[in-house]
Order: sequence, then structure tokens, then C-alpha cells
Amino acid sequence: MSHDQRTAGYATRYAWPVVFVMALALLWLRLGHWFYLSIDEGIYLEGGRRVAGGQVPYRDFFVVTGPGSFWLYGAVFHFFGTTLANARFVLCCELAAICAAICSIVGRLTSVVFGTSSAALFLAMLLTTPYPLYVTHRWDSNALALLALALVVPGTAPGTGTRVRIFAAGACAGTAVCVTPPILFVVILLVAWLAWTDARTVRHFAVGLALPLLAAAGVLVMQGAFGDFVRTVFWDASNYSSSNSLTYGALTGSFQSFRRAGLPAGLAAYFDALWPVLLPPLAALACLRFHAPQGDGEKRFLWLLGAASVASLAACYPRFGAAQLLFGSAFLWVFFCCAIGSLVPRLSYVWVALCVLLAAAGWPKADLRRIETPVGTLNVSKLHHVFLNNLLAPVKPGQDVFVYPYLPALYFALGVENPTRYSWLQPGMMGPRDVESVLASLRAKPPRWIIWHDFTREFILKNWPSSDRARLRFPEMESYFSANYHVVTPDGVVPLGYRLLEHNQ
Repeated sequence: MSHDQRTAGYATRYAWPVVFVMALALLWLRLGHWFYLSIDEGIYLEGGRRVAGGQVPYRDFFVVTGPGSFWLYGAVFHFFGTTLANARFVLCCELAAICAAICSIVGRLTSVVFGTSSAALFLAMLLTTPYPLYVTHRWDSNALALLALALVVPGTAPGTGTRVRIFAAGACAGTAVCVTPPILFVVILLVAWLAWTDARTVRHFAVGLALPLLAAAGVLVMQGAFGDFVRTVFWDASNYSSSNSLTYGALTGSFQSFRRAGLPAGLAAYFDALWPVLLPPLAALACLRFHAPQGDGEKRFLWLLGAASVASLAACYPRFGAAQLLFGSAFLWVFFCCAIGSLVPRLSYVWVALCVLLAAAGWPKADLRRIETPVGTLNVSKLHHVFLNNLLAPVKPGQDVFVYPYLPALYFALGVENPTRYSWLQPGMMGPRDVESVLASLRAKPPRWIIWHDFTREFILKNWPSSDRARLRFPEMESYFSANYHVVTPDGVVPLGYRLLEHNQ
């Protein structure tokens, strides 16, 4: 390692903590208490709440991903309290860690100033993206995988123990696989790269990788859920992949919001929506002209970055829409910044990054209102404020409620109990056995309330265009509701098209 590289290594060593703290502060101010009725976030919030209450993934409630996220948020809720702020603090830490990893990796392969500026630009894009930044297994696993990548970058932590660093990288990678199994694509590349560069480090990485995987399997066996986990894997292969596929770059939102914002703001929002889609081809073009570092280790690591970027895209399977590509965009952003590091004027890049970050920090916020809920004080839109108030009045924490078909965030926000194994029923994906399981639980223990949003065919096919057309509705569920429940809040009173049903007895 040259003197300049060693100096850059030490500088980057002290730059990434500063990036982490600043990113955490900005993200917390934006996301800490902001609640929106995301379709997916409630899966992990409600799953974590169930784990905190003693339930077991796969055995006691339906899960389609790895158990890691549910255990993580279950532990957070158990030790620190079941509030949205606690869950969002974990999310903000993960996003800040991604920014710090970008600073560390890019800074070691280019310069500390360029690495810090690259992290600032990525943070700015996160702060202004039109896609909701919410709790999900994707952010959990991608943050861990990028940290693993940062720990194996050449020149990391000069003078410290390589064995400990590589072991920690393996532990991060193994935990990421426990959260999102397709991250295994990235992990395989890390193992191959270590075997190529220094075969002696592979065993340390393998030990770190195996520990969380064996621990997760052991916990599932002890809890009697390992068999359910195996059955879920086969269920995913036959149900999830075919129903949730989404073509590359698909925008599930509407362009009308861009037009309503006016030309300058609309163009900015349109770019923010498209940059995860444009990043892969831009990175591919940039790598054709960049000049690689002189060291063999750095050249090999750039090959790893390129392959890991492709693997991060593959891990998004089967959904390759713009919102899903955002989750794996950090890998591509690192590769892109390393590629253009020798092509752009450093001083100009720094000023652009600073101006963009300042603009993002002052980006106009939505008009939010505060509301008290069982999971803390939330900042919500005017529409969601009316909706939650209308539900919080009759529905009390601890009561049995079934939310149909797909909005598990309400279980968490209202503090209510779901008498079934299923926090959500996705139209076009769930099979007859899933519906019958829910009906059996409802008949055995009828909940007092049903919160029913009758998804339209257009809404379903916009979000899940590969859905099975024959299963877009569940007539057995609707017949059960009609026979045993009556409408408390008529159509048109509750916003967002929801109806509140109360049991006839």
C-alpha cells in the first residue's frame, strides 16, 4: 500500500462516523414520526409486535421472507417499547450506515473528499425520493450486505486485525441472508473474491457467515417452526414469484402528481422517481471509460463491485420496479462513483454535492398533522388523520380486529389483535387453503370489527400486474362478512374507501 493510499485510509476512517451522524440526524427529522398507510411496512411492524408478544414466525403467523427482520423489530419492541419511533430509528440507522459505507468504500478507492461527497449525494436522493422510505426487510439486508462489502475493501483499517474484520464481514453477510435469502447472490461473490485475492481469509469469512445461519436454524428448531419454514419456502416458489413479478423500471405510481407539482418541481420529482432505473445503465457506461487504481487489489475489488451491483439487482427478484430497485441502489451508486472518480473535476463535484444536499435538507415537507395513537404520536397527512380518527373512536386497543385484505399497518397503529395467522391476504396470490385457514380462525373466534377495503381490479393489477386473474376476489370471505357483520360506517364517510363492519352479536 502506498503512502497516499495509507493516508486516504486513515482520513476515511474518521470521515465515515461524521457522515453517519449527520445522515442519521437528517433522516430522523424527516422519517422519525412520519406514518403513512404503506401496504408493506405493516408486515414487519405487526410481525415485530407479534414476536415481542411471544409469537413465532412461520408457526404462529404467516411469513414469506426470512425471520431476521421480525426478530430484529421484535427485540426492539420488547426492550424499548412498541412505538413507531423505535422502529423508524432502526430504519434511520440502517440508511445512515449505508451512507457511511458509501463514504468508506468510495473514499478508499478515490479520495476521502470524493467519498464524502458521494455519500452526501446519495443521502440527498434518499431525502427527496417520491417513494416512501419505510421499515422493510430490504433495507435491513442491504445495509448489512453493504457493510460486509465495506469491511473487505482493500486498505480497510490499516494496522488492525484482518481476521477480525473478515469475520465481522461474514457475520454481517450471514445475518443479511437470514433477513433476505436472495442476498445470498451477493454473499457468493464475496466468498469468490476472497478466494481469488487471499484464500487464507475465506475460512474466517465462512465462520462468520455460518454463525448467524446456524443460530437462526437452531432457534427455529427449538421453537418448533423449522418445518413451517421449509413449507414456506415451497409456498413462495409456487405462489409468490409468479404473482409478484414486475418488469424492470415499472412505475406503479401515477404521473399526474408530477404534472400537478408544476414544471420545475415536477421535473425534479420525475428524476427522483427514475434515478434508481437509470443508475444501472449509467454505471455500465461510466465503467467503460474510467481509469482503475494502480494496485492489483483495487482493480480486483472494482470487479467485485461491478458483480455485486448486478447481484443486488438479481436479489430484487421478482419485482424490478423503480421503487424496488431503490433498495439495492447503494451497490450501484458505489460502483458508479468509483467509475466516475477519475473523470469529473473533484472540486466541482464537491460543490454540486453540497448544494444538492442543502436543497434536499430544505426540501418542502408534506402538510402533516399530529395524532395520538397506541404506538405514540404520529405525523400523518390530512386524509390519514381523518381516517385514523374515525377508527380510533370505536376501535379500542386490545380488541379483536381483522383488516381485509391487505393493510397490516392498521393492526400496529390501532394496537389491536388479529385472531388469524394472516396479517394480509394478497388478491391474486393467496390460494384456497390460505383463505380457508383465515375463515376457520374467524369462525372459531369472530372478531368484533372488520376493516374492509374493497380493492378494485385496476388497483390490484397496477400494483401486482402478474396476479392470477381468477383469484382477484375472495367470495368466501365476502359471503362470511355479509352473513355475520353489518356496516357501522357507511360508504363515503370513512376516507380511502374503507368500511368498518361490526359483528352482529
